[in-house]
Amino acid sequence: MRIYDKYILMLASLLLVSTIILAATDEARLDLYFSIYLIEALVLTELYIYLNPRAKRALSTVNYVLFGGFLVIVAAKVVEILWGIKLL
Repeated sequence: MRIYDKYILMLASLLLVSTIILAATDEARLDLYFSIYLIEALVLTELYIYLNPRAKRALSTVNYVLFGGFLVIVAAKVVEILWGIKLL
């Protein structure tokens, strides 16, 4: 099994377990799900830092997109707190 396969298998398992736990606790906030998924993906990517440079660049791109989504959620929460307008 190659290291990429291990990474994908580990990430899928981690996201599955966190989804099951959040669903079991009857959590319905999408921003919480996304934030937890983002943290898990970033931590796992840092643990697999010894991947080759091309793989690191590709994973960094994915992490940037996830972080951009996180910033959108934070901005929506700030707008909701400041002006009372619910965007998400």
